[in-house]
Amino acid sequence: MAHMERIWGARSGHSREIVENVVQYLKEYPANYQGQVDTLLELLYQAFTEYNSDETPEFRKQVDPLDETLRSLVETDEEADEYMNIVFGLCTTYERQGYIEGIKVGARLMMELMEE
Repeated sequence: MAHMERIWGARSGHSREIVENVVQYLKEYPANYQGQVDTLLELLYQAFTEYNSDETPEFRKQVDPLDETLRSLVETDEEADEYMNIVFGLCTTYERQGYIEGIKVGARLMMELMEE
C-alpha cells in the first residue's frame, strides 16, 4: 500500500465552493435508496444504527427494571417479549426522530454559517 503524505496548511477551495460542488453532484447523480428509505436522512440514520447498535450500561439500567416488571405482570415470557418489543419500537422511533432532527439542525447551522 502506498504511503500517503498528509498535507498541512490551508486547503484550496472555499467551503461555499465545496458545498456547491456537492449540490451540483447530487443534482446530476441523484441518490438511489433502493426502496429502503424515502430520504437521505433516513439512510444516514440506518447507517448510524448499523454501526452503533450496542446497548450501553445506561440503557440497560433503564430497561432492566421495566423488563423485570413486565415479566412479573404477565403469564409467559412470550407475552413479556411482545410488550418489550413495543417499547423498543417506541424507543427506535423516538431515537430516529431525534437523530434526523439533529441532522436538520446541523444542516441549518451550516447554511447560516455560510451566508454572507
